[in-house]
Amino acid sequence: MSILAQPPTEPVEFPAEVWNPLMTALSWLLWIGIIVCVAALITCGAILVNQRKSTGVQIVETATLARILLCATVIGSSSGLAQAVMA
Repeated sequence: MSILAQPPTEPVEFPAEVWNPLMTALSWLLWIGIIVCVAALITCGAILVNQRKSTGVQIVETATLARILLCATVIGSSSGLAQAVMA
């Protein structure tokens, strides 16, 4: 007789009382991620355009802004894809 518990042979299904609140929380988290990424894209784009047009001191380096824009695009699109898959 084995002391260790055997792993389940079939997938374990959670009851709706557990699953539905988790899916709702994840859905809200994904929507918030999408909104924050869109705001980051707009803000970084505006700063980039402003720095290109002005002759004054740069607020943030252009390469840093480009990296932020790229990361916001990747995170926003992956959040959107995850939201679409969940629906």
